[in-house]
Amino acid sequence: MVVRQRFSLRFALHASGSHFCVCWADLRRAGTHLAACQAWRDVVRLLAVKSPSPVPRRSVLLSFRFASVAVVGSLATALVGALGPPEAQLGMLGALVSILAGLFFSYVEQDEQREQRQTELLTQLSVPVALAGDRELYDQYLGFCDALSRMAMQSDPIFREIAALKAASMRHEITSLADGTVIFSGTETWRIVYEKLLASSDVKEYQSVAWARTPEYWQDSPGRQSLAVNFAALQRGVLIERIVILRDDLWPLSDPIPTGPLGQWIEDQHNHGLWICLVRESQLAGEPELLADTGIYGERACGVQELDDRSRTLRFVLQFDPEAIRLAQERWRRLELFATSYRQLLDRIPDD
Repeated sequence: MVVRQRFSLRFALHASGSHFCVCWADLRRAGTHLAACQAWRDVVRLLAVKSPSPVPRRSVLLSFRFASVAVVGSLATALVGALGPPEAQLGMLGALVSILAGLFFSYVEQDEQREQRQTELLTQLSVPVALAGDRELYDQYLGFCDALSRMAMQSDPIFREIAALKAASMRHEITSLADGTVIFSGTETWRIVYEKLLASSDVKEYQSVAWARTPEYWQDSPGRQSLAVNFAALQRGVLIERIVILRDDLWPLSDPIPTGPLGQWIEDQHNHGLWICLVRESQLAGEPELLADTGIYGERACGVQELDDRSRTLRFVLQFDPEAIRLAQERWRRLELFATSYRQLLDRIPDD
């Protein structure tokens, strides 16, 4: 059995002739003894790269420059004090006070620079230590470091150029992940995350905007599977509201409700208990920013789907960002002003 460890370590390093004392007081976030040891190993390696080998220094009081200046200054002060008039003695005293004040402020400035340098160094070391408590992410970090180290050993200039472009692309993607944004491009695998979100116990409400531009919208196998996930979530008590935006050719003004495959798709959801509202695309001509396939998963996440002309996914952007969720909810409330519930449309149909 692996026992969690606490470490209190202290080490000293010398860089650019200045002495830095860096305290390592807490690695308790490390999930295991092994993870903490690996994090500390990376700290030592980084310090070895960033700092030159320490050089022993003797006290400034033993240096020749200090001793010679101190002796000459003391002799000059003694002569002025013994032979000079009071005015000269007062001037000498003022000069000494000024020199001491200058030395003090110079020391304060150098101390601030040392602290700034120490802070910068600790900032560089903070990433591996912060990851040490997360076994899964720390393993990925070690893998990235090893891969970049082996890439740096390649000397072919064409390879290095390609590798740099690839690495920049990966860095951009990881930065997006760090900001809470997940992007799925040219794939329907986003539906796996979609299903997990709807199955989450903390998602009690799901608001969806479905922008149907073709009769094939949600008619393929992945679409039918996602609809089944909606029905299952509804059975678990999740409140599902969906606003369907339809092109005028898919819902002519002469028809009270949509017909054909899309009409059947809408009616099926209504019969299962989803709250369905409809709006024609022409009604939103003055609100183009509302034309989008979006989903709001309670207060947890929101997503935007981009489709091609055949209603296949080009890109799905999922954001776990409170501000993005707030903006999506605002757009939803604006869209509700234009939409009419499917139940009201059914009530308007005269009985035969």
